Amino acid sequence: MSEKLKNRSIWLTEPSQDPHYAESAAELLRDVRGVLHVKVIKSDHLLVSYNVREITLQIIEGLLTEFGYRLRTSLFCRAVRALCYYIEDIECSDRTDNRHDQADCTRDAFISRYLRRPHGCQDHRPEHLRRYL
Repeated sequence: MSEKLKNRSIWLTEPSQDPHYAESAAELLRDVRGVLHVKVIKSDHLLVSYNVREITLQIIEGLLTEFGYRLRTSLFCRAVRALCYYIEDIECSDRTDNRHDQADCTRDAFISRYLRRPHGCQDHRPEHLRRYL
């Protein structure tokens, strides 16, 4: 499969309570299949490089909103976003397998985030007791 690399800017709304908002969004996107590089430009601006044959901007931004990140909704940002969606849809329409599955990307992102973060769902019993019970 040939690669079609894209570099896009993603503008987030900056919350007042989380100073590492963009860094956490970048960390989330680094684990997504098809995303090659994520760079934090400012506290509300990400630069994302990705292969449009594997993932689109619409799926990336949908993934961010699903995880609770809010995108900037100014008229300029919405117009650029719609133009990028349209261009990538046309570029991917010549493929025979014209399916980008957001459910797979979301599942992979949830799994990688779950494995990296400490959580309370770990069984601290020894292995022999876990198999016995």
